[in-house]
Parts: sequence; C-alpha cells; structure tokens
Amino acid sequence: MKKIVQISDELFWGFHSIIDIEDYSSFEELAIFMKNELISFLKYHNLLNLVIQAQKLNLHNHNYSNYKDLYDSSDDIIYLCGHC
Repeated sequence: MKKIVQISDELFWGFHSIIDIEDYSSFEELAIFMKNELISFLKYHNLLNLVIQAQKLNLHNHNYSNYKDLYDSSDDIIYLCGHC
C-alpha cells in the first residue's frame, strides 16, 4: 500500500517520498528511512550545512495512535513532524 510520506518541519517542509508502508512496521522505522532519504538527498546536492540540521531531526507522528492505523486511513499524505 503506497502512501506519500512528507516531512512537516520549518526547514524541511515538503520533502517527501512515495513509500510502500507495508515495508515498515513502525513509525520509528518510517522516520529513520525518511531522515536517511533526506540526508542522502542533501549530501548528493552538496548542501552540507543542511545535512547537519537534518541529522538533528526527531521525526515523529501526531496523527495516528499506532502504525496499523495507516492501513485504514484514507489520507493520501502521511506527515512526520520535526517541529517539536
């Protein structure tokens, strides 16, 4: 089941990937994947100061009680927050 997973953060708002949520079993795994994707993207484009900021991100979920809720959700975009 593919969903758009997007970072909600002051600096990195809008960074997203289309992900098969069945490849992951928790929001923690999903957050680690997204953070690594962001860091890889920034390194590829030689945005090293932003890499440092991205490494500090603590991505987490506010909208779902547990990961299995994603399967029943009609939301097209899953947001991972980096604001808090």
